Amino acid sequence: MFSCNNTNSYKIAGELSNLSGSALYVVFESPNQVLIDTIECNEKGQFTVFNEQLDDLQSITIYYNERERHITVYPEIGKPIQIKGDAHYPQVVQIKGGRINDKLSQFKKKAMPALKEITDLQQNNPENRSLTTEETMQLPNLNVKIRQAVQDFISKNPKEEASAVLISEYFTSPDEIEQKEDMLQLLSPELNDYYLVKNLRKEIAKAKTTKAGSKAPDFQVTNVFGQTFSLDSFANNYFILTFTAQWCEMCQPEAMMLNNLASTFSKDTLEILLISLDDEPEKIREMIRQDSIQWNYVADSVGQAIQLFETYNVKSIPKCFLIDGNGTILLNTANAEELKQMVDDLLK
Repeated sequence: MFSCNNTNSYKIAGELSNLSGSALYVVFESPNQVLIDTIECNEKGQFTVFNEQLDDLQSITIYYNERERHITVYPEIGKPIQIKGDAHYPQVVQIKGGRINDKLSQFKKKAMPALKEITDLQQNNPENRSLTTEETMQLPNLNVKIRQAVQDFISKNPKEEASAVLISEYFTSPDEIEQKEDMLQLLSPELNDYYLVKNLRKEIAKAKTTKAGSKAPDFQVTNVFGQTFSLDSFANNYFILTFTAQWCEMCQPEAMMLNNLASTFSKDTLEILLISLDDEPEKIREMIRQDSIQWNYVADSVGQAIQLFETYNVKSIPKCFLIDGNGTILLNTANAEELKQMVDDLLK
């Protein structure tokens, strides 16, 4: 016989309006394992999450709307948590219960207008229409405003784990090494052993391996025609390593100005290697045969592209690395104009 002791369990009572679908996917993360569960919510968007299997949970993430959106909870054993908000605005959903959640809810409440506006522009865009010029210009301003709010919060709460959470949520790009380090400098040394702080320091160290001025990580890949390449294959030439996918419009050679560069400079001067997430090499071979430019294309057979994405710390596409003949990274960018300008400056 046994009984449930609430002081050794985690319990969440939630209510989300405007949910599409009743299925929620819950991921429980502890230092040594991850558990995944599926729960149902009622017609009012009410649900309950309960776990007593793990006594060292670090976070509980609830995915909804076909896993397209999520909210993350930072539990404390024995302390019930309440979630309430609009499913359309995950960044401002109020999560109460436990010190970290309460502090984060304070931040969200203060930053709510800007967070809602960003969500409306990025996610709640009716029929995925193109943003107007004014809206496109407004997004960077809103992001600056939110980051300033994060910095203000950290400055006032340097000993709070919630400050580390905000850094991990709002400084996500591997290109933001300096900004992320600046934010970590604001934290109290008391947080050095907090798992998120350790993770952030690891991310920074890894990001530094692929920043401009660093020695490019070595690799070995096989293109769709069976030829094997490593970093040494491009020694003595300028070399563009591009991360792409056939289904990504922004990643196409035309969009990234790779067509222009490949037509302007010979392979004796500039070589281009495309690393694609696509796993159908025959389709890529057919595409290359029909193109006037004979691209050097690597597909994701046996996971080689995914492995290189990880090695080069690529979190989104497109991404291009311009590397010189000595294997030094000169540019790490997703900006086609920036890439073309640097190549032109170097080779023309």
